[in-house]
Amino acid sequence: MKKITLVIASIWMGFAFAPAPQKTKIFANQNKSTISYDMNHPMHAWTGVSHEVTSALICSENKDSLFQVAVAVKIASFDSDNSNRDSHAMEVTEALKFPSITFMSSEIKPLGLSSFEVTGNLKFHGVAHRISFKIETQKEGSQLIARGEFLIKMTDYGIDPPTLMGISTDDEFKIHFEVYY
Repeated sequence: MKKITLVIASIWMGFAFAPAPQKTKIFANQNKSTISYDMNHPMHAWTGVSHEVTSALICSENKDSLFQVAVAVKIASFDSDNSNRDSHAMEVTEALKFPSITFMSSEIKPLGLSSFEVTGNLKFHGVAHRISFKIETQKEGSQLIARGEFLIKMTDYGIDPPTLMGISTDDEFKIHFEVYY
């Protein structure tokens, strides 16, 4: 019995004094990373894409564990292939007053080998809300790719949905991201 107790104590002590995983900070590759949104109006649907993603990720050296992420994107950087629509989006979101959308994680939970639940604050139009969403990661050579999507409502952030011909777009829209670190 003493041997079993000694072995269990030795194993426990090994875990208790195991070194913390080494952390490293990596940055998004703006040449490859994108954030996009999908909007719907009764007359048509469209997607706006930004290639100007600024992000930093704190992860383990082998990029298997994620600890914290911060992301920022300028509203003016989104392109929906229609400059009038993009100008109207900047007007509706008051992009001169609130130029960026930011996200800062507060918790990242592993859900599997390459899947995580990320929780944090999304700040849009000067209003911050706590959100959670799932991301999938993939390693490609020395790069880590993080992909995911989530829904938000404009009215939650104090924005009236834009209108066309007196008819509003859907309040809720989807954000997609593919960030290369």
